Amino acid sequence: MTITKIERQKKNKTRYSIFVDEKYAFSVSEDVYVRFVLHQGQLLTESERERIEQAETESSVKRDALRYRSYRPRSEKEVAQYLQKKGYDEINISQAILYLNQNQLLNDEEYAKMLCRDRMMLKPVGKASMKQLLFRKGIDRNIVEKILPQFYTIESENALAVKEAERKYKRVSSLPLQIKKKRIYEHLVRRGYDSSLSLKIASQLVKE
Repeated sequence: MTITKIERQKKNKTRYSIFVDEKYAFSVSEDVYVRFVLHQGQLLTESERERIEQAETESSVKRDALRYRSYRPRSEKEVAQYLQKKGYDEINISQAILYLNQNQLLNDEEYAKMLCRDRMMLKPVGKASMKQLLFRKGIDRNIVEKILPQFYTIESENALAVKEAERKYKRVSSLPLQIKKKRIYEHLVRRGYDSSLSLKIASQLVKE
């Protein structure tokens, strides 16, 4: 096999189309083009071509991972799921995630803390709901159990639940007592507060 032509792509000036034996064969990014010193007239064995194409895949998956991460912080699970949808295999995905970790662009513990801080500022929820949110983002259980005590104590969660119940009370104040109590209780449970705590607060607010 001989490289008979190399063309810089018109729509993407950082990529090159490689023609082998007068036919289009594959394309490469600029870094792979430079790394393998590709040039017209170069002879390629099948194994050399495979190495070039593998290097391009590795470069591509890192590039896609970086681009996805650049929009906002992500968890490892989010990056992996995105790359899976792009069609990359598990080995290349693992290498890309390792690359992001090594360059301090992924850190699930710091990401989890950021999620907790943002949620507590914008729309506080109970500990149970926060835990489920972190699990959905793919945060490891050990990390979740480590950081939640930094945001919740018994006292602080009780105070959050009371505030949430008071807000709900204003919206249902015209309803009959039992329905009012039920609505407040169900609302607190949905927001991630313990059922016994929710019942206690609802009963305190709605006295028959």
